[in-house]
Amino acid sequence: MDKTNFRTRSFFFICTFLGFLLMSLSRISVCCAVESDFYCLKSIKDSLQDPFNNLDTWDFSNATEGSICRFSGINCWHANENKVLSITLSNYGLIGEFPRGVRNCTSLTGLDLSGNKLYGNIPSDISVILDYVTTLDLSNNTFSGNIPPDIANCTYLNVLRLDNNNLEGEIPSRIGSLLRLQTFSVANNYLTGAVPSFVNGQITAKSFENNPELCGKPLKGCENSWIWKHIDRASFIKAFVVGWVLFFTLVLVLRLFQFPSKVINKIVSFNKWKLRVKEHLTSGSDSPGEENLSSNQKMLRLEKFVTKMSFEELEKATSGFSEDHLVGNGMLGKVYKAILPNGWTLAIKKLNEWENLEEEFVSEITTLGGLRHRNLLPLIGFCAEKEKKLLVYKYMPNGSLHEWLHSTGDKVEILDFPRRVKLALGIAKGLAWLHHGYELHVTHGSISTRCILLDQNFEPKISNFWEAKFWSKNDTALSWSLFPVAEYSGLGSYKQDIYCFGVVLLELVTGKEPHELTSSRNLFDHSPCVLDADRNLLGKGVDDLILQFLELACNCVKFFPNERPTMLEVYDTLRTISQGRTDWVREIPLSTDISSLYD
Repeated sequence: MDKTNFRTRSFFFICTFLGFLLMSLSRISVCCAVESDFYCLKSIKDSLQDPFNNLDTWDFSNATEGSICRFSGINCWHANENKVLSITLSNYGLIGEFPRGVRNCTSLTGLDLSGNKLYGNIPSDISVILDYVTTLDLSNNTFSGNIPPDIANCTYLNVLRLDNNNLEGEIPSRIGSLLRLQTFSVANNYLTGAVPSFVNGQITAKSFENNPELCGKPLKGCENSWIWKHIDRASFIKAFVVGWVLFFTLVLVLRLFQFPSKVINKIVSFNKWKLRVKEHLTSGSDSPGEENLSSNQKMLRLEKFVTKMSFEELEKATSGFSEDHLVGNGMLGKVYKAILPNGWTLAIKKLNEWENLEEEFVSEITTLGGLRHRNLLPLIGFCAEKEKKLLVYKYMPNGSLHEWLHSTGDKVEILDFPRRVKLALGIAKGLAWLHHGYELHVTHGSISTRCILLDQNFEPKISNFWEAKFWSKNDTALSWSLFPVAEYSGLGSYKQDIYCFGVVLLELVTGKEPHELTSSRNLFDHSPCVLDADRNLLGKGVDDLILQFLELACNCVKFFPNERPTMLEVYDTLRTISQGRTDWVREIPLSTDISSLYD
């Protein structure tokens, strides 16, 4: 009897221990899933700009089970369990590169990021990031580069949409071997080469339209295209060699005979970005020239950069562009404050209808629409209907820097010296990124306090890119090795930007209007002491820093362009001035590392 009782007690103890162990493992598993999926969504939100505040519902202060399942665009496996099934952020207006943090959503099967402003390359290890994804929609963004071959390792894919991007190169052939793939589209890109042979024969020609260099079933055959491609390549190589010989001969002649800088500028400098845009606007299998494109086709091409918006919607948001909504009047048109039904506040620039401003309109869209930086004014959309052309920006509640510097009363007093240093640092950071940190270097052309707008936190935003130019690294090297002068030519655009920024610095520290500064003979004097600082700034314990500020400004406006510093050197000097005063601006390391420009 005692032996039976002992066995019973032993069996009961073992069952109790195993049950406790299983409960513990279950809790550990749930805890890890919660932490992983929380971190996943938080890293996605942190890595993307959200100009329309569509992710405001993503509040991570609540860590209870099922809390993230109530986030906008999130669908969970179970309402009371923090395991993300799918993420749908279509048309949220998000800006940034592909959010690699999504790999921490370990149970994810669907990802829809379509209709946003995402850029850069699709990750080369996409199958590692999205292990079990069945639906992947990255359409209607501005992704560039090649389609990564690794995407063919996402063996569970049923839906893959990459249409309406800037993708180029060939379609990886192994995509055709995906057994479960039912929906596939790469329309409206710049893809070349042969279309893969798909196991699923339901993929139609519509999935590949507007990629003129694609061939193979279900498109035209590749045989003739292959022959002509090689003929064209040989012709191109011959023309390229002859062209460069003629080019350097012409450069040598111009150098020897000292032709005017404007002539040199017309022959040597070219805007690579705008050339690409022009090719983009005029490309098409049946339309060799821009004049053959309809207005609708041109607008569709511009939608690659920013969203096209309805005139009726914008007119309603400004009460018919009434004077009550008017907030500014510039050279090219009037600016109105618009309040949309969902509460968003935007700034709408309505270009003058009696002027032909199509070039300026397209320039603003194709430049500012393709640039994203915290110190550049975000361009949200555009509208072009009949003769009406409108540009839609994020609204800056504090207006322009010029208004604050040259007004009377409280506004000037608010701009104490620490705030002015912070403003100068932000503007310099944006310009340094344009000059040094972007794939194609950019020059603004007309920096002034009037085109520096201030958000609610007094963070400066550079606007008005009508005269912007884009340069490749080779263009830059060529311009300064052969022609180190040419102040107002295209080759002197970098130094012209620095000169204009120097005038902005002088405005900040003297409080004088630009015309008062540029008309003074003392502007080019090597001693900054001849310029009077704003009396509101003196006698507050920062006079030595004001002197450093003036010295930097005078270096920027030196008469000879090659004596002026680079924008990266200017930015580094401003950081040095602010170093140690963390009550002014957040502490920044002093190295001139270009990566710091992206912060």
